[in-house]
Amino acid sequence: MNHEPPLILAMANFSPMLIAVLLAWIVCVTIHEFSHALVAYFGGDKSMRERGYLSLDPTKFIDPVMSLLIPAIVLLMGGFPLPGASVPVDRSLLRNEKWEKLVSAAGPASNFILFLLFAAILHPAFSLTNGVASEQPNWILFIGAMAYLNLFSVFLNLIPIPPLDGFGIIEHQFDLHTREVMYRNSYFFLGGLFLALWVFDWPFIAINYMMDTVMSALGFDFSFFIDCFIIVMTGTI
Repeated sequence: MNHEPPLILAMANFSPMLIAVLLAWIVCVTIHEFSHALVAYFGGDKSMRERGYLSLDPTKFIDPVMSLLIPAIVLLMGGFPLPGASVPVDRSLLRNEKWEKLVSAAGPASNFILFLLFAAILHPAFSLTNGVASEQPNWILFIGAMAYLNLFSVFLNLIPIPPLDGFGIIEHQFDLHTREVMYRNSYFFLGGLFLALWVFDWPFIAINYMMDTVMSALGFDFSFFIDCFIIVMTGTI
């Protein structure tokens, strides 16, 4: 099967199904950011409540770059504009380094839980599918695509560069000056990552390998989920 990298899938089928995935993804991103805010609140940053981040209102987490600029660039390049978001945590208010790591890990953890919730419905033990994505009803394709997206988001967010969560988990391995320099240049790191994802196949090969490993360990067929995603995004397989 021709498994094109997700970010460069052409929008050949901007269908109601695709719109449903976009809306569902906005909900997933909101849960991701809410998880950061909730853990930050319990970790000592009580401003999360005053600033309105202990909410599942997507508009609270709109970020000019992640929610607007990058999706617009992806759209102009012919890809599907999945938005991101951001919640500014005052790390100086957190009790210790452990809480800082937990705040960073909370977002990917929420995506992993969402992956499990979506994927569990399609576990082979329930025999709801025959293992061929192209023969499935729309609701199964939708669930398969959302499971794929959430697990992909886990591994993408764990890449250890700012402003991604993976760097937040390990940032205390660096001295304060190095951290400040890296955070000041975070959008250059992010731009380089998206360029690498756009130009090269190996980042997707690496992420898909890790996703395949996790799904196989849980008893899932990875190829079924990625095929669901491709069908939903392009209408082809």
